[in-house]
Amino acid sequence: MDSTPDSDQKPSYLGLLNAIVLAERRGHAVLDAWRWATPLPALADTLNVVAIREQAHAAEFTKRLCELGYGVRERPSATFEADLALARSGAPDADKFRCILGYGDPEEASRPDPLAALFADRTIDPVTGALLGRFIAEERDSERRLRAAWRGLPASGDPAGGTDDDLLSEVAERIDRLTATLEELKRLRR
Repeated sequence: MDSTPDSDQKPSYLGLLNAIVLAERRGHAVLDAWRWATPLPALADTLNVVAIREQAHAAEFTKRLCELGYGVRERPSATFEADLALARSGAPDADKFRCILGYGDPEEASRPDPLAALFADRTIDPVTGALLGRFIAEERDSERRLRAAWRGLPASGDPAGGTDDDLLSEVAERIDRLTATLEELKRLRR
């Protein structure tokens, strides 16, 4: 028998599970697109492992929501389309690490660890808790793999030898896409 909260009471952690599903779905799409765009075979292998994990997490948490009697609620993302476009592009991998994953950002070290707070809700049932525990362990390993791949990039960050002008053009395009996405979200809220 499944260990679920009292059926009369909506679990307090449904929003958390839903957010994980959406983030993992989007993460899979972005990392898989990047995998196909990178010219670096070792990075492609790492991205493939992590993308498959993201897809599996989305499926596992979708299943758990279903077991609890709920479905996934779609929510817009302000950055997904821009991240996906960048991942698919021919931009240098170093730029993708910086723009998509935030690696190398000076404020990166001061950000709180989002995984550390996942067990703050003491009402989480044992089945969901076990799923979250595995999720955290795999996310930490994925982070280690991605960081190792980032540190192992060729010195130029781009085996094809991208220029500063290419980087500036890519950043400008990304800002334009992000601005368009934000304008679209504002329009939808009206």
